[in-house]
Amino acid sequence: MSFQELVAGRWLEACKAVGADPAQIDFSWGYGDDYDHFKKKRGFAVCFMHDGGRIRLLFSTKIFDAPRHRQDALVRHEIAHAIDFLTEEDWLDEWAACRLINLPSTPERRADALAEAIWREPIKYDKDLVQSTMFGTFPRPEKLGL
Repeated sequence: MSFQELVAGRWLEACKAVGADPAQIDFSWGYGDDYDHFKKKRGFAVCFMHDGGRIRLLFSTKIFDAPRHRQDALVRHEIAHAIDFLTEEDWLDEWAACRLINLPSTPERRADALAEAIWREPIKYDKDLVQSTMFGTFPRPEKLGL
């Protein structure tokens, strides 16, 4: 499966999980290295919501060299941010609670918890403190920001 197929598939899975119609959402993604966060060793991806509800995921080109467990966790984390941006907070909190997941109020841990509610698998942080579906600690280390 290509990285493009990974992003598209995870986006459709997330929309289906929360009952969103992907055809009604202005969602796009791309890659490049002209973003300050990407200069950091662990800076692989960001999510933006623009005026009018446009969602944009941006990935550093180094993601293409990352192992699949990192790619998948990073994609899930950023898509969870997107779903959080697009969905009414109280409704999303109740939806996750029905899946036995408490969504924290802080944005980064909230994205990880939402990803766990969607895909039923926790986001971990590997030895380099990068998201992983396979290795590392859970929950997100406080020193990374919550």
